[in-house]
Amino acid sequence: MKLKSLFFICLIFPFVLTSCNKSKDAPAAASSPKAILKINVDYEKQLGHGSNQWAVWIENANEELVKTIYVTAFTADGGYIPRPACMPIWVSKAEPSNLSGDVIDSFSGATPTSGLQTYVWDLTDNEGNPVEKGTYIFIVEATLFGDSEAIFKAPITIGDKETSVTAEPLFTSEDDKNKEMIKSVSAEYLFID
Repeated sequence: MKLKSLFFICLIFPFVLTSCNKSKDAPAAASSPKAILKINVDYEKQLGHGSNQWAVWIENANEELVKTIYVTAFTADGGYIPRPACMPIWVSKAEPSNLSGDVIDSFSGATPTSGLQTYVWDLTDNEGNPVEKGTYIFIVEATLFGDSEAIFKAPITIGDKETSVTAEPLFTSEDDKNKEMIKSVSAEYLFID
């Protein structure tokens, strides 16, 4: 009889202990909703040597590179060496000469056809670690023609509220050639299922 009682107590005790530790007033743990940042680039292919190259990346509030999202393959594969005017800001921040081919392949791609291009940031850094809530900067650097560039950058808050932002271009040259290559850049911070 004692053996049966001891066996019964051993079976029931963990359940009772767990039940006693639960407070009726304690709220259930809330899980954070999954979120992304969509960056939209309205692109129109241009004619001419030294055009149709761009990079999309994220920086923190201190303007330090957090993650490269996309770079045209020509530049990522070393096109910046014979053409140093090709996306010099991204090249100086990302230091692609120090990256492995696998890493470069993870964010580079062929120059797409004209139209709206959408790039998604999964809110992780270059090492795959989730970033903290706060203000980040999304940047699109586009080589328009030769050493003429358009730079789109704007801050966006990653936090508890969906938001969207449009970035205005800064042109590095007064030359109008290919200024319509990137027509607009915007970003949307969204919660997803």
